[in-house]
Parts: sequence; C-alpha cells; structure tokens
Amino acid sequence: MTEETNEEVVRAKRKLLRFLCVAVQSLGWALLVMGGIWFVCFVCLPSSRDDIEAILQATSWFLFGFTVPGLAAIGIAQFARYLFDTEYKPGWVLGHAAVFIYLLAAIEVAWAAFRSFYFVRVMDEAAERFLWTQLLILPTIVKLIILVSLGQVLRRIMPIIEESKTLV
Repeated sequence: MTEETNEEVVRAKRKLLRFLCVAVQSLGWALLVMGGIWFVCFVCLPSSRDDIEAILQATSWFLFGFTVPGLAAIGIAQFARYLFDTEYKPGWVLGHAAVFIYLLAAIEVAWAAFRSFYFVRVMDEAAERFLWTQLLILPTIVKLIILVSLGQVLRRIMPIIEESKTLV
C-alpha cells in the first residue's frame, strides 16, 4: 500500500467514526427526551400520584433506564470524538462527566439504602430482613468502587489527553 491510500483509509475511518459519534450522541439525547416524557407521564400525572410503588418504579426507570444510559451515550460519543479529532473540544457532558459519575454513585447509595429500609419494613422475620439487606450491600459497594474509580480516572486522564494534543 502506498502512503496515499493509507491516508484515504484513515480519512474514511475518521468519517465513519465521526458519523458513529454523532449517531450515538443523537441516541443519547433521544433517551434523555424520552426519559423526560416517561417521567411526566408516569410520575407527574395525577392518576399515578396515589400509588407510591408506581412512582418509585417510574422514577427508577427514569434514572436507570433513560437518564444514565443517555448521559453515558453522550459522554462516550464526546470522549471518542475528543480522542480522534484534534480540533474537537470536550462538550459540556464530557467536561462534567466526573461530576455525573459521582452523582450516580451517590444516587446508587441512596437507592440501596432506600431498598434496604423498604425490605426491612416489608419483611416479617429478622433473618429474612438480614439476608435481603446483605444481598443489597455487596453489589452496592462494588458499584460504588467502580463509579468512584471511573470518575477519578476520567478526571485525571482528560488533562493528559489535552496536553498530548498540544504536543502533536
């Protein structure tokens, strides 16, 4: 292969990557918009306000089914574009990604605490309560460690990438 064809291949790959980044970012925004619609329809409408379980279920879906994947898609698309495109500056979501990740960790802890208290209230026997609480603690700790570590890595790697872009 000649150098000219290598440049064409790289240019074609960058076009494909740019298209995929735009597509993933668009899907992330679509998830956020649909999550907002979901939240309004199932939480804010008067017919569903009476059932606390329905509100909690809808809120859980809003956070973990729409908002988190939507923000993750936008952040990953912005990060990928930031890596391969020398002129691209990080978007708002990527610039605040560590904050979003820490917020998600806090929400995960609060959600696990709520589920634990809910199970303690619902369960009749002490052994059953203890078992359910213990089953919630380990996955929460693992998720918390993963999220905090990811936030730390992202917070530390962004300046390194920016510096390496200025050296090239």
